[in-house]
Amino acid sequence: MESISLLPSVSSVPRSRAPLDQRNGILSFRQKGRYVKNEQSLRLRPLGKFFSRVYGAFQDDPTKDSGDRNNSILVSDEERIETLVMQIKAIFRSMNDGEISPSAYDTAWVARIPSKDDPAKPHFPTTLDWILKNQHEDGSWGEPSIFLLYDRLVCTLACILALKSWSRGPEHTERGLKFLRAQAEHIGKETTSLRTSGFEIVFPSMLNEAKVIGFDLPYGIPCWTEIFALREKKIKRIPVEMMHSVHTTMLYSLEALQEVVQWKRILKLQSRDGSFLSSPSATAAAYMNSGDAKCLEFLTYIIRRFQEYAAPCQYPFDLLERIWAVDTIQRLGIDHYFKDEISDTINYVHMNIGEKGVSWGRDNPIPDVDDTCMALRLARLHGLPVSSEVLENFKDENGAFICFPGETHRGISDMFNLYRFSQISFPGEEILEVARPIIEQYLQKCVDNNQMDDKWSLKKALDKEVARALRYPWNMSLQKLEAREYINHYGENDVWIAKTIYRLYNVNNPKYLELAKLDYNRLQPMYKREIKSILKWWTGCGLNDPFVTRVHPKAAHLAIAATLSDPEFKECRIAYIKSTSIEDVLEDLFHKHDSISDLKLLSQAVKQWNPSLVSSLGLKVKVIFMGMYDTLNELAIQASNAQGRDVFPRLHELRMGRIQYYLKHREIREIKHFVSWNEYTENGKKDHGVAIRLLPAMFLMGEILPDNFLQSKMHEQLSLYLRLLTDVRKYENMMGAETTSPIHSYINEANCTEEEAISHVKKMTEDAFHELLKEYLKPRDYPHCRRLMFEHGRITRFFLGDNISSLLAQREKINDDLERLLSPV
Repeated sequence: MESISLLPSVSSVPRSRAPLDQRNGILSFRQKGRYVKNEQSLRLRPLGKFFSRVYGAFQDDPTKDSGDRNNSILVSDEERIETLVMQIKAIFRSMNDGEISPSAYDTAWVARIPSKDDPAKPHFPTTLDWILKNQHEDGSWGEPSIFLLYDRLVCTLACILALKSWSRGPEHTERGLKFLRAQAEHIGKETTSLRTSGFEIVFPSMLNEAKVIGFDLPYGIPCWTEIFALREKKIKRIPVEMMHSVHTTMLYSLEALQEVVQWKRILKLQSRDGSFLSSPSATAAAYMNSGDAKCLEFLTYIIRRFQEYAAPCQYPFDLLERIWAVDTIQRLGIDHYFKDEISDTINYVHMNIGEKGVSWGRDNPIPDVDDTCMALRLARLHGLPVSSEVLENFKDENGAFICFPGETHRGISDMFNLYRFSQISFPGEEILEVARPIIEQYLQKCVDNNQMDDKWSLKKALDKEVARALRYPWNMSLQKLEAREYINHYGENDVWIAKTIYRLYNVNNPKYLELAKLDYNRLQPMYKREIKSILKWWTGCGLNDPFVTRVHPKAAHLAIAATLSDPEFKECRIAYIKSTSIEDVLEDLFHKHDSISDLKLLSQAVKQWNPSLVSSLGLKVKVIFMGMYDTLNELAIQASNAQGRDVFPRLHELRMGRIQYYLKHREIREIKHFVSWNEYTENGKKDHGVAIRLLPAMFLMGEILPDNFLQSKMHEQLSLYLRLLTDVRKYENMMGAETTSPIHSYINEANCTEEEAISHVKKMTEDAFHELLKEYLKPRDYPHCRRLMFEHGRITRFFLGDNISSLLAQREKINDDLERLLSPV
C-alpha cells in the first residue's frame, strides 16, 4: 500500500468530506491510486436524527464572536492594563536597594547619635522631628496599618528613650509611657509565634535603661519578669568568643547586648557596607560605642536615601525584594507581561547566591532558608544551575531544618518555601527528597491544628495558601487555576516581621492585584468562544451523545486553558482539546466495546485510512471512526500549512501505532497474558500515546519542528511517567481487580506484597517525574513545544487526582474548577 500523504495548500481549504489531494486548488488524500469520492463517505443517522459533521472548524477563528459586543473586553480595561504594565515595568527598572517603610524603632536609635561637631546636639536632627510627628493617637509608635503589640512596645519604648536623651517632646514621652503602662500586662496574652525578631533581647534591655532613667513603668509584673528571664537564658546560650569571631544573628541586636560586646573585636564582623547585618539600630549602637567611620557612612547613606527623615528596620534588602516580587507576579499569573524584567531580575539574584545561601541583602553575611529556597527555586525554574547542597547550612544539631541558627521556634513561611523548593528536586537530590515529607507533615499539622501564625509575616491568607499547596502539589497544579486562587489569597497590604513590622512596597502592591484581576477577566470571553467552537465540533461529530461516549471536551479545555492561557496559543489549545478528546474516546472504546472483531476491522480502516471499511459496523463505532477521521484530516491540513510541509504521514503513522497498541492491550487482557515488568517499563518509554495527543497542537505553536523532534529523552520520560502514573491509579481505583495489570507482574516477579508493589511503583513514578523536570529545564530549542510536553504531564496528574479521592469526588472537583475558570474575579 502506498503511503498516505497530504500536500500543503496555499489556498483556502474547502469544507469537503473528500480525502485530500491538490487538484485545481483542492486538497485530497490519495489511496492506492484512486480518490475516495464524496459519495463514498459515510452518512450517519444517529438515534434517528440526521447530523452533519463540522468540517473546516479550524477555519473559523474561535476567538471571534461576530456581533456579540458584550463578550469584548472594554477598551478602558485594555488601556488600564497597558498603563499598569508600563508602571510595573518601571518598578522593575527602578529596583535598587529596595523600597521599605520606615521603622520607628530604628529611627529612634539613629536619633540618639550625637553630632561630631557638637555632642550636645543630634547628628541626625530630622529623625527626632519624624518621631515627634509620627506618634499615634493612643500614644504609641509603630506600623500604623496594623496593631501588633510586640511591634508597638519596642517602637514606643525606643522612641521615648530617644526623646528623653535630647530632652525633647515631654508630652509625647508622657503619652508613650501611658500607653506602655496600659498595655503592659497584655503582652502575656499575645501569641509567642508573632514576636518580633529579638524581642526577648531588645525589650528587656530597653526596660533596664528606662528603669535607670526613672521612667514609671510596672517592671515587676509577671509577664515582664518572664521576658527578663528569657533574655538571660538566651544570652547564656551565646558563647562570647563565638559572638566575636563568627557571624551570628546576635549581630542584628547589638544595641541590646552592649554590656557584653567587645567593640573593637566586633568590628571585624562588620558587613562590607559598614552595617551590622543591615540593621540601622545595631549599627547605630556600634557607632556610638566605637566611633567607626564606616558605621556612620552607612547610617548617613540610609537617612539620605529615605529623605533624611527616618530609617528602615533593615537595609539594603535588594535580594529579598526581587525574589518576592518575581514570585508574586508569577503566582498572580501576570508574568507573561514581564519576561525580560523577570529574566534580568533572576539573573541578578542568581549572581548573588553564595556558598552558604542567600540573605535579604547582597552584603549580608548571614543567609536564611526562606530567601535561599525562594532564590534556588526561581533560578532552577528559569534554567539556571543551582545546587540544593547549600541547604545543609540550615540544619540544626538534630538535623532539623531551621531558618537561622539559634532560633527558638520554626516559622510557617520559611518552611513553606522549603517545601515549594523540594517539589522541584532533581534526581539524586537526597536532601530535598528527605526534607519534602518531613516539612509536608509539619505544615499539614499546622493547618490541621490551626497554628498558622507566622514569625516572619502577617499575611491575608497564609493558612489558605499552605492548605491549597498541600492539597494541590506543584506536579498537579495548573497555572491559571493557581492564579485564580492566589488572587484571592494575595494581600496587597500584607506586612512583614523583623525587629519591627515593615512593608515592602514592591512586593505587596495594589497594582499587581489590579492587573491580575483585569488580565484574568479579559480571558473569559476568549474561553467562552473557544468552548462554543469546541462544542460545535463535538456535536457535529456526533460525539455529544452519551450512547457514544461519556467523555466531554470541556475538561480538556479546562486543562489547556488553565495551562497555556496566552491568546497567541488559541489554535494550539483547540488542537490539543480535539486530539485529547478523540484519544479519550478511542481508549474508552477499545476498553469497553464487546466485539474484538469490530475493533480489528476499525484498526484496518485506520491503517488504510478508508471509511468504507467500517460501514458494516455498529452506529457507535462508525460515529467514533468518522469523528477521528475528519478531525485528523482537519488537523493535518492546518498543521501542514503551519509547518510548510506535509505532516499527515507522521500523524497517520502515530494514529496507526496507537490503535495497534489499544488492540494489543485488549487482546492481552482477553487472554489474561502477563507482561514482564522490564518489558512493561521499556515499552512505556516508546508509547505513542503522548505523541498523538500533543503533536497536532505542537505544530501550531509557531515553532517549525524537525521530523525527529519527539525522539528525545524528554519524550521517553514523559511517556514512562504517564504510563506509571495512570496504571497505578487505575490499579488503585479497581482495587487490583484487573489481573493483567503490570502491578500484578511486579508482585509476582519481586515476590512482594501488594502494598510494597504500589509503594515501589509510586516511587518510580515520582522519580520519573523529576527526571522529566530535569530534562525540561535544560536550555534547549523549541521552548513552547517542550513546555506543552511538560505541562501535559501535570495536566494528567491533575485529572487523576490523588489516591484518596473517589472518582466522583474528582469529577466534582473538576466541575468546580471549570466553573471558577470561567467566572470573573
